[in-house]
Amino acid sequence: MSEPGFFAPRLFSLGEANALIPTLRPLLERLAEARKERAKAQQELDERFHGGRGNGHPVPGGELQRVHGAIAAATEEIQSAASGIAELGCELKDPDRGMVDFRTQRPGRVVYLCWLMHEPEILYWHELDGGFAGRRPLE
Repeated sequence: MSEPGFFAPRLFSLGEANALIPTLRPLLERLAEARKERAKAQQELDERFHGGRGNGHPVPGGELQRVHGAIAAATEEIQSAASGIAELGCELKDPDRGMVDFRTQRPGRVVYLCWLMHEPEILYWHELDGGFAGRRPLE
């Protein structure tokens, strides 16, 4: 039995993986936007509020609470988008690049189909331990 929130990767055909791209794109866009919002709020927290530590003076208008709320909301959105990707059975490998891998069967072994969100479809694959640097064009 799997743990709550854990989704076992599945094996995809190239067609099945490509069919998920229209579903993945908005999830990756949400993820990227939430990561930007969280970074922006974290920067504000660090610059204006010294990482959340006050200087002994009250912050007018609950600004510190607002920034903490923005960080929490963005973090929740990141987790939601990442869970949505995992629920599909594929693997988010690099949220900065929008890279998603799909396990597939090649003769005698399991490998990854590798897709970046700016690519029109899946064009590459790599070994399970190969990473982005090991990407090879599909034949």
